[in-house]
Amino acid sequence: MRKKKFMVCVLASAMVFTLLSGCGNSSSQKSEENTGNDNTAVADTQNQENDNFNETGYPIVKEPLTLKVMFCIRDVDSMIDPNEMPAVQALEEKTGIHIEWEVIKGSDWDTKLNLMFASGEYPDIILAANSQGIDEEFGVTQHLVIPVDDLTEKYMPNYTERIEAEEEDPTMGLVASDGQKYSVGYLVAQNINTNQPFFINQSWLDALNLDMPKSLDELTDALRAFKTQDPNGNGEADEVPLEMGVDTGFYGIRYMLPMFGIPCDPDKWIYIDDNKQVQLTPTQEGFRDCMEWLHMLFEEDLLDPEIVSQDINTIETKIKDGNVGFFNAWRLTAMGWDDTVAQTCSLYTPVAPEGSQASLYRLMEMASNGAYVTVSNEHVPETMRWLDSLLETETMFSLYYGQEGTGWEYDENGKINSLVTDTTGTKNYLDCNTLFFAPSNYYSDVFNMSPQRIEKTEYSEAYEEAGVMQKYSNDYLDLAPLTSEQLQNSSLKETDINNAVVENVAAFITDGVTDESWNAFVTMFDNMGVSDYIKMYQDAIDQMDLK
Repeated sequence: MRKKKFMVCVLASAMVFTLLSGCGNSSSQKSEENTGNDNTAVADTQNQENDNFNETGYPIVKEPLTLKVMFCIRDVDSMIDPNEMPAVQALEEKTGIHIEWEVIKGSDWDTKLNLMFASGEYPDIILAANSQGIDEEFGVTQHLVIPVDDLTEKYMPNYTERIEAEEEDPTMGLVASDGQKYSVGYLVAQNINTNQPFFINQSWLDALNLDMPKSLDELTDALRAFKTQDPNGNGEADEVPLEMGVDTGFYGIRYMLPMFGIPCDPDKWIYIDDNKQVQLTPTQEGFRDCMEWLHMLFEEDLLDPEIVSQDINTIETKIKDGNVGFFNAWRLTAMGWDDTVAQTCSLYTPVAPEGSQASLYRLMEMASNGAYVTVSNEHVPETMRWLDSLLETETMFSLYYGQEGTGWEYDENGKINSLVTDTTGTKNYLDCNTLFFAPSNYYSDVFNMSPQRIEKTEYSEAYEEAGVMQKYSNDYLDLAPLTSEQLQNSSLKETDINNAVVENVAAFITDGVTDESWNAFVTMFDNMGVSDYIKMYQDAIDQMDLK
């Protein structure tokens, strides 16, 4: 995702600041010395003082150099030691730079990240393509990671040329509140417009001689049939008609709201309506309608009874088991679950209740935060050139898919085809966790999209054709021209709003919605001063003059 800043525990941030201010290690001293963030000058000084560095060509260094990388991978990934991977070994041979990898699963990332910053002992590079990134506080205020704008321009020609080839800068969403970029971007352009499409178990519909639901009432009836008519044919009432969670990121309550006309995005409880007006999601009538529908499903045992307590890993495990009737997912194939899920499910086009229009959050293909350079890094020029070497076309695809001939190949037109058909098992390549930067123009020139990416594109095209996509993307909220103080205040406000929403949603689903409880819920936001928060974003959106 392309967010300017990412939520990391406020308490942990405070702990980091306190510990760093009280310790005398070299990392904190370097942080204080570089509060001006003139890291291009620092890099130039390193360059001038370092006879070991080659500014162009390979190897990057004349004598071997070791850098430490903190590396985030998805929970579903299993891989060998990165230094035993052929593509990583070839990279080291080419660059002369050896990497000490600290591999961390996504579910442990925030904890490990905060502990690392609190310790004062930093890696040289944080490679975080498959994480929620780093709170901009660590760069803008505490100067623990360095701005890279000038550094990428000077030392990363692959990266820079791909940006310049686009009509609009795909990295503009990386700009922090102080106007600087603190990370190298990660982008796999796919020509997609949304994140979590709806899927329904087609094999269950077929088993029960049911047509694809064309209204919310028909969908509800299908869910009832899934529960009571044994579509899996095992003689037991063990089917889960609707699988989701409350506050689980993907698969959470947010992704049911588009069926009720609310294009809620993954991060904020506000959205931009068709008239370019910023609206508070939880106070909309469609939000109440959704809560009432989910409560009805909960009462009828059509909704997973563990909805309030289960986490994202539990949800994915249940979907993998293939005993789910209706759910959201990024796509069906290459998701780490059994192929039968893809073979038995079909895309569902949401239809809102009468009098409203389904509206899915419109995703803009913008770069997310991919790699950071820490303030303790004593080899910034070498580091930037190493990051750019990851983006050399053949190297980048070998790290992502495996070696040429097994993971990918050139076709007769000189474009790359992926050969990966099985994404399970232990991998000898970094997969989508590596730094990858492929904006649309570059990607279409060098790559034939894999079947799973074509699958996702086809879903996007179907939704666009059906007219169920949001007009103005909520991603504009993350590009809005806000001051550092405004961003800090909004971050705190968003935490308060999220806590209030999650707590009340759980009660609405399990206990139901009454006029009294709904009015108290809506009034609660008035008392939180949300109107100023909405106005702040509205003023910013008005300045952007969206077309």
